Amino acid sequence: ATGEATGEATGEATGEATGEATGEATGEATGEVERLMRALRGEMSRQQIQTALALKHEDHFRANYLTPSLKEGLIEMTMPQKPRSGKQRYRLTERGKRWLWMRDREE
Repeated sequence: ATGEATGEATGEATGEATGEATGEATGEATGEVERLMRALRGEMSRQQIQTALALKHEDHFRANYLTPSLKEGLIEMTMPQKPRSGKQRYRLTERGKRWLWMRDREE
């Protein structure tokens, strides 16, 4: 997906990850963001991700998991033009996949 198609959520972060070392991103992701990324299987709804993480409170989930993951460009919306759609799904970006790969290599 291009920056134009993905909108604010990944536009800026995507460019940063392409040419520069992904080591920068490694330090940026919190434990919550990492948990979310590891729970994602293909494309999932917000509710599916929350259930996978056993989180009940939507506000807490959005503030500590979903929004930071989107801002870092580690996950993206499948329908960025309709962020509030009930059909909205989330998936790992290439940057997110690289982040997890690099993280797993460190361990």
